[in-house]
Amino acid sequence: MDKNQQWESLNKRLSSKFRAKTLLFGKGSLNSPVMLVSEYPNSEEAKQNKPLLGPHGKLVDKFLKSAGFTRRNIYITNAVKAVKGKNELPDPKEIKQFSQFLREEIKIIEPKMIIALGGISLRGLNVKLPLFNIRGRVIRFGANSLFATHHPSETAKNPQLLGEIEKDFTKLQEELKNNLA
Repeated sequence: MDKNQQWESLNKRLSSKFRAKTLLFGKGSLNSPVMLVSEYPNSEEAKQNKPLLGPHGKLVDKFLKSAGFTRRNIYITNAVKAVKGKNELPDPKEIKQFSQFLREEIKIIEPKMIIALGGISLRGLNVKLPLFNIRGRVIRFGANSLFATHHPSETAKNPQLLGEIEKDFTKLQEELKNNLA
């Protein structure tokens, strides 16, 4: 089975397991060396079938562009594929249910670098360390490298985080040049 077939099979299994939920599947290049893992989709993202929309998505696009990437040449997914209501967070059980599918997604894409946006993404990846312990640096993650930073939506609650995210993406830019060259 080629990557497209594996990816389609994975999404069919997700759809059948979570029939009652509105899901958003990953988007982008299945051959990308970079996979960005966000936390969970909102209803507008699912409606438009596109992850990371709105002002937070624009921030991510800006940071990706500064690192030489666009949405077309990376792969973007969520740790939790089901749409959550406004101000509703996925519970640990839900994160765990989706984590097996996220691991399969990683096996299909085979990225060299995984970028995790936020703590829910880290939990979905089964990383036990808290975000503040690993934020802004590359760690080994199986056969991959993992880079974690705040989810851009956190800047709405704490505008000072924008500077930290910018600093993190500047470091990431260097890491990508070194690791993907």
